[in-house]
Amino acid sequence: MTRMKLLGVLMAGLALVACGDDEVGDGGETGSELDGKQLGSLTAEEADEVCGDLRGQVESISKEDMCEVTGVAASIIGMECETAKQECISAPEEPEEPDTCGASQFTGCTATVAEARACFAAMATTFKAITCESSLSDIMNPPAECAALEEKCPGAFEDEEEETEGEGP
Repeated sequence: MTRMKLLGVLMAGLALVACGDDEVGDGGETGSELDGKQLGSLTAEEADEVCGDLRGQVESISKEDMCEVTGVAASIIGMECETAKQECISAPEEPEEPDTCGASQFTGCTATVAEARACFAAMATTFKAITCESSLSDIMNPPAECAALEEKCPGAFEDEEEETEGEGP
């Protein structure tokens, strides 16, 4: 299940890319006065600023990078990585999904803004390094920089299936 949690958080990070803000810079320098603040204690305005910064951390992930990750992930179900990658690259761009990043997403999270920025930067680096020669464990193991988020943010590494397990009809 830990592997599915990681894939869920990595995909959540990628969802931020789809909702990226072209006016966000490199994402790591703005709002540094917030670095020591816990995510769960941010005001709505501060949370919006942090969300913009986190988007900036992963904006540089290209479609090809994302399709490489898709190819490696597709190998879980027996697809050939190169085939899945090429199908992904040739697929039309998907419409942007609504942005779900905000103060409500940080409820109960005691990780700091700096820890979140470090995690998202490490995830972006990890995604950019993935190729079809990468192993499944290369995308399934969270970067060490994400340990704080996994420990301090309840539900941050859960995927939708795990959240609904055990719930009644």
